[in-house]
Amino acid sequence: MKRDTKEKMTIQWDTETMAAKYDDLSARTIPDMESFYQSVTDSLPKESMRVLELGCGTGILTARIRRTHPDAAVICIDSSQAMLAVARQKPELKSVTLALGDIREPWPDGPYDAVVSTFCLPALESDGQRAVLKRAYDVLRPGGVCIMGCVIRPATAEEEQYQLARWVTFMQDAGLDPEEVRRQRDSWDWARSRIPTAEGFREMLEEAGFTKIRCPYHLGLYAVFVAEQ
Repeated sequence: MKRDTKEKMTIQWDTETMAAKYDDLSARTIPDMESFYQSVTDSLPKESMRVLELGCGTGILTARIRRTHPDAAVICIDSSQAMLAVARQKPELKSVTLALGDIREPWPDGPYDAVVSTFCLPALESDGQRAVLKRAYDVLRPGGVCIMGCVIRPATAEEEQYQLARWVTFMQDAGLDPEEVRRQRDSWDWARSRIPTAEGFREMLEEAGFTKIRCPYHLGLYAVFVAEQ
């Protein structure tokens, strides 16, 4: 029997049950994972004193920020109690503020030197994505940066199918269980309408008020955008 959209959504985004294996799952689903995250941390201002991370999950990016910017105060928000529980078990994150909350709700007061997020925006509809980016612009200090790492939809259907096939091959070669490969591939179809193209992402950043936008990383379905005030 074909599952309805609600059931499929529950399966694809059940962060409470997937939290314990999320770090391993990320390594098996994100090609070139280290370069992807390094492009985020490399884009942080050297003198970052306050960093806000949206949708921190289990702290995969957070731990890297602590290594590259040990003196920065890092404040994280995530809506999953289970994900945050895993993050709190990591010794390197003991000095990080890990707050349970919805990123669509008010954030801890700024200003911030950087607002960062990875793989968070596609959980929101386009209006919600725009609202988050506008709020990021508003809470940054002058000269602050907004850094967003995300999946990006290719501009043509042919390129999209090609990149999706490469992604599936990567997951298979990484030893991911065939059922999980299928679930991951299905998650793209479920979220597709909320995944912007590279051009669409730039347009949203411009609408938020950012005038200096660059893309230091773009490989296949994955990209990192850095926007400065």
